[in-house]
Amino acid sequence: MRSVKLTIAGAYWDSQIYSGELLLFDCDGAIHRIEWRDVIDGIAEKNPQVQTAIRVAFSDSDLFYNQKVRKILCDPQIEAPIKLQLSSLAELSMAATKHDWHVHWRTEDTPFDFLPTDTDVYYNHILAGGNEGLFSVPRSGVATGRLFAKRTTKHHDARILQVRASDRYTAVAAAAGDDGLFEFAFKRDEDDVLDKERQLAKRACSSCDWAFQSVMGWTAGSAFFASFRQQKDPNTRRPTRTFDRIIETAEMFDEPQISGSRSGFTWGSREKIYRISDRGVEVATYLPVPPREKKGKAGAQAATKLFNKRGSLELDFDATTAIATGTAPFGTVLEFDDRLEVLRSDGAVDQFLGEPVHWRVFPRSEHYSNQLHIIYEDRLEIISFVHDYFVDQSSKLSGFKRGSNDFIIEDL
Repeated sequence: MRSVKLTIAGAYWDSQIYSGELLLFDCDGAIHRIEWRDVIDGIAEKNPQVQTAIRVAFSDSDLFYNQKVRKILCDPQIEAPIKLQLSSLAELSMAATKHDWHVHWRTEDTPFDFLPTDTDVYYNHILAGGNEGLFSVPRSGVATGRLFAKRTTKHHDARILQVRASDRYTAVAAAAGDDGLFEFAFKRDEDDVLDKERQLAKRACSSCDWAFQSVMGWTAGSAFFASFRQQKDPNTRRPTRTFDRIIETAEMFDEPQISGSRSGFTWGSREKIYRISDRGVEVATYLPVPPREKKGKAGAQAATKLFNKRGSLELDFDATTAIATGTAPFGTVLEFDDRLEVLRSDGAVDQFLGEPVHWRVFPRSEHYSNQLHIIYEDRLEIISFVHDYFVDQSSKLSGFKRGSNDFIIEDL
């Protein structure tokens, strides 16, 4: 089943989609705010023959991941017309400009006095990292008619290359290059929303992502796993998150640790860990359970295994030249100098030619986790992947699991 594309003309630097609003950052110091739900409703009303497919593809991606809905979707009498709509939608050319959406489009000055390297939106706060450090600013919904706050809060001085908010543990991780990997507690009811700064690792880290209670960090040449365990507080009996240790790539893929060895490009998100090799992409799974001791047959103590090798994705191209990666439910993304390759959860590979200015996926999002945003010099392409609704979530190798126990929380 083919992916679906919606193109927005214009020159942009970054994008976010959050709580029914599309945010577009440009290089001239402006943020464009688009009432996304209203825009998609308008497109659906103009195309009634595929209106369900449009809404599922661009504004309600969670619908077909719902376990009760998935049971209904397995009914051939229902599955067939839905698949027909999704296939027909892939043939539909959808493009727009600011003029087309002027009723739902508003432009404001950016609250940041620098061009962010990376952004995230968390509990109605925009997080922005760059050479100047890590900052935040409150976000008010575009429908309220209020501007962004003019005053931003600085939380850290290090050069921030990537910022990633947790979907469950009210925390933010930040990759700070040679300064390492940091974590901040998020205090949504306080003015200074990022608190309790902690350096998880002192080694180089250019990218990071969350694996349930743990955090994974990596560069093009190395990777590590900041492992946390979940325990119950003896006084309150509530679950608490406690740092365990730093885990190396060799342990993730059940291999002996060789001093000074270098592994292929390694990254991960949720329960999936990936490593590029000359054979393709190796896959391991992380088991988000607290490490605990158990008796072996001879009475010896053995630690619970945190990772399992699952297999590999065979590719017909050389992946060793990838320069950036990302993981979403629909698959995993590889960036090269001249293109993006999406290794889909159904085994297919989608290629998007051209050098992107920026791109991102939304693994924490409830409604938009099926989207890939690719920014080129003159346009934003919003790619919606609809194949994953019909893939067995427990057995897929590419992309992390979605379903009743996927821990996604809506619009944090």
